[in-house]
Amino acid sequence: MPDLPIYFIRTGIHTHLVLPAPRLCALVPQLTNYLTNYKWVRIGWGDYRYYGNAQQTKLMGLHALFLPTSSVVALLGIDDILEGLTENAVAYEISIDDMSVSSVALFVSRYVSLDQSNKITKVRERSNGELFFKSDGIYTILNTCNNWTSFGLRAAGLRLNPHFNILPGQVERSVRKNGYLPIER
Repeated sequence: MPDLPIYFIRTGIHTHLVLPAPRLCALVPQLTNYLTNYKWVRIGWGDYRYYGNAQQTKLMGLHALFLPTSSVVALLGIDDILEGLTENAVAYEISIDDMSVSSVALFVSRYVSLDQSNKITKVRERSNGELFFKSDGIYTILNTCNNWTSFGLRAAGLRLNPHFNILPGQVERSVRKNGYLPIER
């Protein structure tokens, strides 16, 4: 079977995975209404109060880093991988087999929290359409969005140690060490 792409994106201090939207919706059907018209979904993970909040204060950031907190998963339906990225964002195409794409989708699906009624809880929405849902997992300085992205990349079959990828540059170096180069814009 031919290789399929997923994507890694670094946007400043944050990192994201990009997967085929239908693949994630197959595992979390509750997301279908939000992603049905999109080919791709850009996914991030972070602190419940800080990540995606319009009012991000330094105190909130310090609280997120130094006290274990609950988390959110961020989803943005897109049709073009480079859509909406800032000038300093860097994207990498990672070609993997179908089974590995499924492994990454399964990894992500495990972080979408379902309540007792088997429903998802939307926490906030940005003006660009990015949606934030209650997530499973605890955010700490030793378990950041960059570690989370690294675990997703390891599920894709990349050789890296997620525990040592605390900063976005460390994740990006790991992607490069696996032989991937940024997409030219």
